[in-house]
Amino acid sequence: MFASPALAHFSFSAVLPSRGALVRTLLRLEAWLDDRRSARALYFMDERALSDLGLSRSDVERVNADAHQPAGRI
Repeated sequence: MFASPALAHFSFSAVLPSRGALVRTLLRLEAWLDDRRSARALYFMDERALSDLGLSRSDVERVNADAHQPAGRI
């Protein structure tokens, strides 16, 4: 039994996001974390390893700047 008659017809499903929205949010978070992990790995490489990949330090700085943006703003 509810403590208040006003809460008897309250639907919690209207307040909670749908499962699809939650899954999309978690997938975006996972992608963002992967981007940050990759950017970090590039940042710690020396100049020779970067040149083997065809990258320069300025490319790495750009990748790092992009990876540090929140997931919703990419």
